Amino acid sequence: MSIELTNIKKLVHQGDLQNAIIHLIKITNQYLSRFHNEVILHAASLKQIQGNERKGILSNEEIRREKNRIVYSLLDLINEIDQEITTKQIVLNSSNTKNKNQTIKILFLAANPSDTTRLRLDRENRAIDKALRQAEFHDKFEIEQHWAVRATDLQELLLRHQPNIVHFSGHGSSASEIILEDDSGNSHPVSVRALSQLFSVLKDNICCIVLNACYSEKQAKAIAQHIDCVVGMSKAISDKAAISFATAFYQALGYGRDIKTAFDLGYMQIDIENLAEQDTPKLLALKCNPSSIFLINDI
Repeated sequence: MSIELTNIKKLVHQGDLQNAIIHLIKITNQYLSRFHNEVILHAASLKQIQGNERKGILSNEEIRREKNRIVYSLLDLINEIDQEITTKQIVLNSSNTKNKNQTIKILFLAANPSDTTRLRLDRENRAIDKALRQAEFHDKFEIEQHWAVRATDLQELLLRHQPNIVHFSGHGSSASEIILEDDSGNSHPVSVRALSQLFSVLKDNICCIVLNACYSEKQAKAIAQHIDCVVGMSKAISDKAAISFATAFYQALGYGRDIKTAFDLGYMQIDIENLAEQDTPKLLALKCNPSSIFLINDI
């Protein structure tokens, strides 16, 4: 069974029927039209059950029985779809990658202006690179690095690389600004409004943004209106905690885990190292369930 169908099956077993159906609708609409109407009927049934649950029309036992009926039907349908794919040798494309051989591109942007405290951004980059190189799906990831990023560089770098993940490593201000550099190498703050508007336009390939900078949660909330998953920091974060989070986060992605699991392992690693900053990273996902976002989708 393909990893994409396996992931959908996991959602069904977890009781996340709505997201499972959304993914099945995309697959059947694109490749397997003969199953499409059946998925649409399950979507309608789930919507009716949820409506009855809100209105209190059905008892808890009746709701549980009706949802279980959909669960068993979806699991049977997934098995039928898998058989069809095997017979016809269909290759599924994920929502985040165009084909199974496409590389997941990470754009690593770093800025440490001369008038700010020195950060060990090089250590963070090396830790991320090592975590991915040692992971199961290391060949699926590519890191593009840019250092001393200026405000005038940002748009061009996004246009040139068309990344799937954007990772910013550097300073954030108490006013929730990301600090890039000006032409003289000094601080150039970028406002919440400006960064949010930028990603509202240049969002085509991006599924995740990591703002590994102090006080970046407000930026993350604004960007999450346009990008599926955004990580920000609710307060100041130390170099060591930032590196620990990033290492565990990308290690999990490199082993094919979903973004929510990767985030959870990131903040848990901070706790494991007794750094007392595990509550600082925040994951914002206003448009989707991050547990359903898998970057690695293969046959």
